[in-house]
Amino acid sequence: MNIAQIPQLDKSPTPPSARQKRHQAAAAAIRLLAEFYPKCFSIYEERRRPLKLNIHLDIQAALDSAITPAELHRALGTYCSNPIYLGTLRKGAWRLDLNGEPAGVVTADEEAHAKAALARIRAKKARRAAAKVQTAAKAQAPKRLSLAELKAAALARKTDAQHGVSQEEINHAQAATGRPGRRPEAR
Repeated sequence: MNIAQIPQLDKSPTPPSARQKRHQAAAAAIRLLAEFYPKCFSIYEERRRPLKLNIHLDIQAALDSAITPAELHRALGTYCSNPIYLGTLRKGAWRLDLNGEPAGVVTADEEAHAKAALARIRAKKARRAAAKVQTAAKAQAPKRLSLAELKAAALARKTDAQHGVSQEEINHAQAATGRPGRRPEAR
């Protein structure tokens, strides 16, 4: 089979969820901003720098109606809540305007707010990882015992405690558990 040819699946792919649609719309708006203002915005997270305060007003005035205020709000929220962007918010770092020129500096309060937001993001990520591990552990938990298995276990405990149970009773209890590979003995 040619690698370029993708086999058709019987099922149609699942439609994107509302969250995925919002994320895709925000990513498209960020691409648009990076296209119009490459000195200010970057698609690559590692290249993101602090933006001028109230830059949304400059963007709305410059782009007129190419992007709605709601789309812009979502895109800037996504852009500015990125952990790498938050990491660039250090006291004294230059903020950039649409032309890539310095337009103010990051204050100590803004740096503290960014550090708090980063701590929340890391805590949320740690909680999700712990929940994933816990879910995996629950999935691997042993199955519940049936009534016959519980009876057999009780009989075995009795045997150990009293040493008076016959081998025939033990064999009967084991046969009642229905373990694979074991067959009840003929009497």
